[in-house]
Amino acid sequence: MELIDEFKQLVEIDSASGRERAIADVLKKKLTDLGFGVLEDQAGSTFGGNTGNLIAIKEGTREGSVLFCSHMDRVANGCGIQPREKDGKLVSDGSTILAADDVSGLCAILDGVRRVLASEKPHPRLEIAFTVGEEANLWGGRALDLSQFQSPFCFVIDSPGTIGRLVNGAPGRAKLQVEVEGRAAHAGNEPEKGINAAHILCHILDTLRDGRLDEETVSNFPRLGTDNDATNVVCARAWAKGESRSRSREKLQRYIDYFQDHCRRAAEGTGAHVITRVDMSFAPFLIDESAPVLQTAIRALKDLGIQPRIEQGGGGMDANIYNAKGLPAIGVATGYTRNHTTEENLDLDSFRKSGMLIQALIEEA
Repeated sequence: MELIDEFKQLVEIDSASGRERAIADVLKKKLTDLGFGVLEDQAGSTFGGNTGNLIAIKEGTREGSVLFCSHMDRVANGCGIQPREKDGKLVSDGSTILAADDVSGLCAILDGVRRVLASEKPHPRLEIAFTVGEEANLWGGRALDLSQFQSPFCFVIDSPGTIGRLVNGAPGRAKLQVEVEGRAAHAGNEPEKGINAAHILCHILDTLRDGRLDEETVSNFPRLGTDNDATNVVCARAWAKGESRSRSREKLQRYIDYFQDHCRRAAEGTGAHVITRVDMSFAPFLIDESAPVLQTAIRALKDLGIQPRIEQGGGGMDANIYNAKGLPAIGVATGYTRNHTTEENLDLDSFRKSGMLIQALIEEA
């Protein structure tokens, strides 16, 4: 199937984190038709999903092995997508995302494999992981058993930017929550007997350092709430949820420590009880330019006459998990930008070359 037609076919299959069944079944058949042995693991059960990761292996006709990864889920507003071409790009109709993140990665891998097989040249062992729940919390990557792969590194085909962009680093993320427990009282009769948790939470957030903290570290607290349904009761419980990201593990830990200490200090003397919770979602990574995984990608791009651009990214991806598990992995761009929004678009020139890049990576492996 032609690359763009396959993209349109796959984006029109509704998919979401934990609900990847329909697209997984289609991909499983495509991989089987290409001669891969395909297994599905139990990754979905780790976060309440209905689908596991797809692990596809095709034995090589020469030495070596190469592993590619892309994810099958997409962010919210990814159902009922109607893709169309406009000014050399693929876009949605404006009411949904495009889901080039990461359907373009799925298609690039399939296209590259087809190119290699059609060439009838000897190829290394081909290994593919199509993961679930990536957008939710990298659930599929967390659950993936890497011992079943032989490749010494992994190319994660899941990064924004035009062809040539290689992501050799990405921040780690910690989910952060603060909960303030005050005391309820009638707000009209005896407000002085209450402890206003909402007021204390506002003070905590007003004095908390957030936003762009330095060139490597950010934080954001967009979700706030209370237990109050009525305005005549002093608020007894209020909470805020957010996150911090940093390319530096040390800076991320330092902000976590600061966050916990700040919340406690800001509530001192109020009589309220403050609880903080931290969930380290994934660690940052940074791959040196001399590493084999990057050098292989650089050679493949140069073989195609494309100038490599090595950059650090701002979001997490399956590569964060794999690097933490000891498998070097980098992100590879396929041409999409403004992902996660209704303005998402896919540059067709980059996208067409992405399949050629997969072929070149296989030949370089």
